[in-house]
Amino acid sequence: MAFSLGWKTSRSHWSFLQAVSGGFPLFPWRTAGNCLDPEMKAYLEENTEVTSSGSLTPEIQLRLLTPRCKFWWERADLWPFSDPYWAIYWPGGQALSRYLLDNPEVVRGKSVLDLGSGCGATAIAAEMSGASKVLANDIDPIAGMAITLNCKLNGLRPFPVLTKNILNTQQEPEY
Repeated sequence: MAFSLGWKTSRSHWSFLQAVSGGFPLFPWRTAGNCLDPEMKAYLEENTEVTSSGSLTPEIQLRLLTPRCKFWWERADLWPFSDPYWAIYWPGGQALSRYLLDNPEVVRGKSVLDLGSGCGATAIAAEMSGASKVLANDIDPIAGMAITLNCKLNGLRPFPVLTKNILNTQQEPEY
């Protein structure tokens, strides 16, 4: 789900996101590639397939689980990490990504938060459509790595990814 924060939004929204990061850098994958664990990168590359077909956005390449992947057929408990929800291009994400690509004026020049980013397709669509800032958020750190790989697949410089649940966080009141 993506939200346009716009430039007229107060700085408190950005301060809020910095606060929920718990003092850790908001953008752990900010630099292209040097924060990706090489073993995890190799694991993701070996166990997913790069595809751009069969979705509403053939112009976006994504690393996903497909029927040609080992873990498509294996028992879910054999996947050594949390459930790979990020490795499926969900219909809602496809529709929103298609909308942004067809209507770039919705995000052009604006800040976009992609909440529940998963594979990062909607954040990627926002970036391709001219958003000035994109922040992807997903609670799964492996999704963050996959988003970074998917950015690179699409010739984009990886944008910030926050891998923390921000939905249950209280914002400090402004005085």
